[in-house]
Amino acid sequence: MQKWMGVCGHGTIAEALIRGLPIILNDYITGQEKGNVPYVVGNGAGVFTRSPKETAQIVAGWFSTNSDELKKMSENSLKLVQPEAVFDIVRDIHDLAGQRGPLAYVPYVLTSSFTNLI
Repeated sequence: MQKWMGVCGHGTIAEALIRGLPIILNDYITGQEKGNVPYVVGNGAGVFTRSPKETAQIVAGWFSTNSDELKKMSENSLKLVQPEAVFDIVRDIHDLAGQRGPLAYVPYVLTSSFTNLI
């Protein structure tokens, strides 16, 4: 179960990319996840289908006649991995925090009651 849980949750696409797995997307949350479909499909790391029957056919094909497609999608998944991304995000947040303006240098205890205004 631990193996399967490793690819579930909010970071499912990232988990699949890290493991070099091809991805089948069948839906997305409008706005927040809309860009996932063109990113995954456009980079050759997976496919998009809303049809359970088509999904089953794709998976069956990957493990029979289309094993080359499966291998290529796995390779493409690994090309998209960004292992330094978490550090890039922290650096970006740090840089943005330094650009907060005049309140950036006021001690937190003095601003904690109105941080939603910053």
